[in-house]
Amino acid sequence: MKVFGAVLLAFLVAIAASAHSVSAFTPQKGDRFGYSETITVNNGQGSYTGYTDQTRITGMEQMNAVSGSDVSASYSYSAQFSNNQGSSTSSSSSGDYMWSSSTFTYLNGTDNQVGYSKPTYVWFFMNSSLPVGGTFYALNTQFAVLSKDYSLQLPTEGNRSVQTIQARGTGQYQRNDAYGVFTASYTWYEYFDPSTGYIVGYSYVEQDNGQYQGRAGSFTYTDTLYVTSTSYNLAQAGASSVSITSTTIMESALDLGYLAPLAIMLVVVVVVAYAAIRRRKSSLPKHPYTPQTPTPAPPPTPWESKVDLGSKPPEEVVIRDVAKVNCKFCGTLIPTTVDRCPYCGGPRQ
Repeated sequence: MKVFGAVLLAFLVAIAASAHSVSAFTPQKGDRFGYSETITVNNGQGSYTGYTDQTRITGMEQMNAVSGSDVSASYSYSAQFSNNQGSSTSSSSSGDYMWSSSTFTYLNGTDNQVGYSKPTYVWFFMNSSLPVGGTFYALNTQFAVLSKDYSLQLPTEGNRSVQTIQARGTGQYQRNDAYGVFTASYTWYEYFDPSTGYIVGYSYVEQDNGQYQGRAGSFTYTDTLYVTSTSYNLAQAGASSVSITSTTIMESALDLGYLAPLAIMLVVVVVVAYAAIRRRKSSLPKHPYTPQTPTPAPPPTPWESKVDLGSKPPEEVVIRDVAKVNCKFCGTLIPTTVDRCPYCGGPRQ
C-alpha cells in the first residue's frame, strides 16, 4: 500500500495546489472603500529650512460594474492644504475610470493618477494569492510580498489590529513641479486585505534633494493612508489560519467542480496500486513538490515624472512667499513668475 499512499498524497497535493491557483478574489459590483490620507512635507534644509505643509484628504473608491476582468469604477475626494506660512486652500475631484482585474492596470482614465509611464498599475488592488516573495506593481513601482499575516493597526478604527498582506516597494524619480527640481528616493509599504486583495492602508516616505529656484535644499515627503470604511470584512489580527486537511481539500474539490475527475482518479489510483502490489514492484521514487513561481510583470519605464498617490496638487501654494497657480494644461502648480510650465511647457496665461 506504499504505492497507493504516495500516489494519493501527490494527488491530494495537486488538488490543493489547483485550489490555491484560483483563490485570487474577483472584484464585484458594489465593492468600495473609503479612506483618510495625510501628506506632510517637513524636515527641510537649505532653501526649505523651516518650511512645512500638510494636506488632509478624504476619499472614496467604488466598483460600479464588472464585465469579465474589466471593472468600471468611480472615485471622489476632497483635500485641505495648509502650510506654516499661513497659506491654505481646499480642492476636490471626482470621476469615472476603468481598470483590469487580470492585468491590474488602468484601461480608460484613472482615479486622478497623472504623470506615470504606461502601463500604469492600480494602487489599491493586488493578487492576494501571491506567496511571500512574490512581486507585483502598483502605479510604476515594483513591490515584493513580505508577509501574508501582518498585523496592522488602523488609527481610523481606534487602532484596531487587522490581518493584512504586507508588501514593500522602493524607487527613485526626478521631481520637477511646484516644489522645485529634486531627486526623490522613496520607500513605500502597502497593506492589503488577504481575502480580497483590496487596500487597507499604506505608508510612503520620500527624501528629496535638489534645488528650489536655484537654491540647494532638501525635504521629506510622507504620505499615509488608512481605510475608514470597506464593503469587505477585515479580519482581526491573530485569527487562526485555516489548515489544509483532507476535509478542506475535498471541500475545495467540490467547490471547483472536481468531483467527477476526483472519483475517476481515485479509481485509477486504486487499480494501479493494486496491480503494482500484485507484481511486487518496488515503490515509486519520491519527488519533492515544487510550486510554480509566478512570472513577474514586465518592468515599467524607470523614470517617473512625479509620485501622486491619489491626491491632487492644491490650487494655490505659497513657498517662501512665491504664489503658485495651477497650469491650465497639466494641472501642476507653477510659480506666477514663470511664463511657461516647467512640467509640460504650456504657457502660464
